[in-house]
Amino acid sequence: MTNPTITSLRAHHSIRRFTSEPVTDAELETILTTGQRASTSSNLQSYSVIVVRDQERKAKLAELCGGQRQVAECPVFLAHCADLNRAKMLCDAAGYEFRAQCIEFFILAVIDAAIFAEKTLDAAEAIGLGGCMIGGARNKPFEIAELLGLPPLVFIAFGMTLGRPDPEHVPAQRPRLPLAGIVHHERYDTAHLAEAHAEYDCLTRATGLYQRRLDLSSRLPGWRDTTPEGEYGWAEQSARRWIDPVAVRADLRRFLDRQGFGFE
Repeated sequence: MTNPTITSLRAHHSIRRFTSEPVTDAELETILTTGQRASTSSNLQSYSVIVVRDQERKAKLAELCGGQRQVAECPVFLAHCADLNRAKMLCDAAGYEFRAQCIEFFILAVIDAAIFAEKTLDAAEAIGLGGCMIGGARNKPFEIAELLGLPPLVFIAFGMTLGRPDPEHVPAQRPRLPLAGIVHHERYDTAHLAEAHAEYDCLTRATGLYQRRLDLSSRLPGWRDTTPEGEYGWAEQSARRWIDPVAVRADLRRFLDRQGFGFE
């Protein structure tokens, strides 16, 4: 079953190279107002987005996000933030005490920000633009918060590049896990997971998706790459990603404490 909307959604792939043509104000307004139609818990809308166009600021963000060229070169960078600052403002105005340390509220804000961001990207693709989510925006949380002027109870969950895809650098669409690897009926069932993982791993090896291996030798003392040629695929890449010390982003907890979250 398909229709134009389904076709558009299924055509998604991350765009990391852009033309120099700017994103217009009208286009950006369309994208963001469409994003606002995303589901949000209790209509609290516990997110904010910071639009960054300034080239110098984008260059600094690119450095802080791990030296990502696309952040510097995209016409627009969107900093998608989980935002409980407005929640505190509303409670203060009503004379109530806001419990910022409640982990449920933190999760709520992150989910709200993520759903909003995905809908903005869907809207961008619907009008011929493209982009890529940037988890590297959590690499240097203190520095990025200062650069973007984040108040207490706000933190950038991730960034998003946005622009017109460079037709000379449109990547192939990456395959996804078979449904058996992610879908469970009635109850969680591990019976088919290993088979689904193996099927997908074989596919990624055949397509050469992970030709560039994740090298952990400089991050994990004594670590050696022992995976034979032809056997490196999604499974090995993913396992290495989960043990990569950089992926932990150790400063995040300290940053969230400083921002006033301080989980109970």
